Amino acid sequence: MSKRTKEIIAVVLSVAIILGTLSVADRILREKSEDGITQCAAMYDQPRDTVDVVMLGSSHVHYGINTATLWKNYGIAAYDYSSAEQPLWISYYYLKEFCKYQKPNVVVLDFFSPAAFLDNYKSKYYFTDDQIYGFKFSMNKLFMMNAAFDGKIENWDKYFPSFFGYHDRYDKLEAEDFSSFGKDNSSFKGYVPLFHNAKVSAPVIETDEKLAPSDKSVKYLKKIIDYTNDHDIELYITIVPYSVNIPQQEGLVQQEEARFNWLEDYIESLDDNENIHFDYTIKHVHDFGIDFENGTDIADGNSHLNYYGSIKFSEYLGEDLRNAYGISLLPDHRGEEAYSSWDEHVKIVENKVLDADWEVR
Repeated sequence: MSKRTKEIIAVVLSVAIILGTLSVADRILREKSEDGITQCAAMYDQPRDTVDVVMLGSSHVHYGINTATLWKNYGIAAYDYSSAEQPLWISYYYLKEFCKYQKPNVVVLDFFSPAAFLDNYKSKYYFTDDQIYGFKFSMNKLFMMNAAFDGKIENWDKYFPSFFGYHDRYDKLEAEDFSSFGKDNSSFKGYVPLFHNAKVSAPVIETDEKLAPSDKSVKYLKKIIDYTNDHDIELYITIVPYSVNIPQQEGLVQQEEARFNWLEDYIESLDDNENIHFDYTIKHVHDFGIDFENGTDIADGNSHLNYYGSIKFSEYLGEDLRNAYGISLLPDHRGEEAYSSWDEHVKIVENKVLDADWEVR
């Protein structure tokens, strides 16, 4: 072996060791959050081509859409690929990433964020870390960050590469950071049960006014529609039930129902809307039996559904999805070996319920 060959091998090995070390450090130092980061990271551990329904949207999704209930009651293999205050441009790139590893037949898209948060929302970057840190590096991630950062150099400086955003967590590391390294997250399906109670007002639609969301939201809604059309995926748009118009920013009047009204008209106006189903849940919220005023089914002041509320909504959702798309698009996979991770998922959720001294339902 020549000296030149040995030098090349030494350089290649050195680079491989450096990259491997950085990868290990990245996995250990990365912030752990079930408000988007874990949902993103665990997606890569899911058994290939097993997820039939992917849920996109804000924290209302991973608190309110109970994937254990969908599996236990209907055999629907679903995954909550959501993140805190997820805007539609993040949802779009999430969908593209998801379809690299899965072949979903149905996309469920929650419309809370585009209705509640406009371009002048002062905290629009507050949950950016939850939205991007679990994502593997790729051109898709670069495009997503470019869409999310609105041309602001300070955002690139803070979040790219992602490692730079949390490299200073050394003094905050806990045992969980090390135990989670190399952990198989295939039995995590995105859902996070909440075990709190809060009293809020039941949602009511009180206006016929129609207001469009931001231009950017409209642009990416159309991109999601076009992507699902081009890939023969059914698009089911919903609103996970919550108390509408909870103030998100002082001095900013919430007009979410007017944007839901706009969405209803917008979908009807499209020429290529055959693959789109919009369930305007707030108009028939009584169908879910969710108790808002007494707080039985609500977890907090932002009216996220708690464990009991998530079951009520997910039982309705599972029935509606099965009726809308049938057993051919949404097969019952219970008992199939390739889907055993969903059985494990149910056990994990039920153990959390018991640990919280709540009733398993």
